[in-house]
Order: sequence, then structure tokens, then C-alpha cells
Amino acid sequence: MLIISMASPASAYVDNGVKWQYGFAIVIKDASIPSAWSNSLTQSMSAWNNAGADFYFYWIGGTDNKLYYKSLGEGSTLAIAHRTYVGDYMIKCTTDFNNDQNWSTTGEAGKFDVQSVATHEFGHWLSLGHSSNTEATMYPTVATGETKKRTLHSDDIAGIIHIYGE
Repeated sequence: MLIISMASPASAYVDNGVKWQYGFAIVIKDASIPSAWSNSLTQSMSAWNNAGADFYFYWIGGTDNKLYYKSLGEGSTLAIAHRTYVGDYMIKCTTDFNNDQNWSTTGEAGKFDVQSVATHEFGHWLSLGHSSNTEATMYPTVATGETKKRTLHSDDIAGIIHIYGE
């Protein structure tokens, strides 16, 4: 008798060990965020909301979970997520998008795609670290004009489901 065993694909996601206690995060935009970014940011949250995990992002006021657009210098930093947690639970997240970089909401050549970068940063809000899978949204780099990280890779989905369940 021949027995064939199929190995499970290796996961490359990184779980940072904390999570939102109630399975959701309320997000607001600081006035510094360009209004033209609204749809791209909503689509970024929707990518994670539709991943099949027991977690949801909401746009509602009255929270400290905020997105900002400010100078982070002309280096390679596109955005930075700042997470605050107590014990194993996230209590606050903010993201600073670098206004010293060139941004696009259309995947324009020579500019960084707002939606791809925001999707990556929201992954940090979920407690995902950088993936070693170059195709994953949570891979630590993105090229100008690149839009493929708008869509979650199976590794990203495995990561959020690992943390929050289905």
C-alpha cells in the first residue's frame, strides 16, 4: 500500500503576541490625511475585514486609534505603526504616513501606493510582524507603483486567523 502525505505549506507570518481584546478596532483619520486617500484607506481595512477572521475595523469617531500624515524624513520610511498594549491586549494604535514621500491612490509609477502601504500598516495593528514571504502584504518592503499588496496573500490570512480565529 502506498501512502502519500501532503505537507502543509509553511507559514511565514509573525504573530507579535498581542491582540485587540474584543476583536475590533475603531479608526479615525487626523485632519492631516489627504481627503483623496479615503477610499484607499477604506479598501485597506476591508481587505482585513474580509479575511475570514473574527476581527473588524470600523470608521467611527471618538478614539485614539488614528492615522496621521506627517514628516518622517526623506529616508526609506513610508509609514510607521505605533502600538500600545497592556499585557496581551492592544489598547491603542496609530500610524504615521510619511509626507516626504510621493504617494498615489492609483498605483502610479514612481510613487508609493497608499492602499498597499495602508494594508500593510493595518496588519501591524492586528499584531502581525513582517513576513519572510516576498509575496505577502506583510513583507517589509514595497516598490513604487506596486499594487499587489492591496490584496492579502494566503500567509497574511493565515496570520490573522491564527491570532483572532475564524
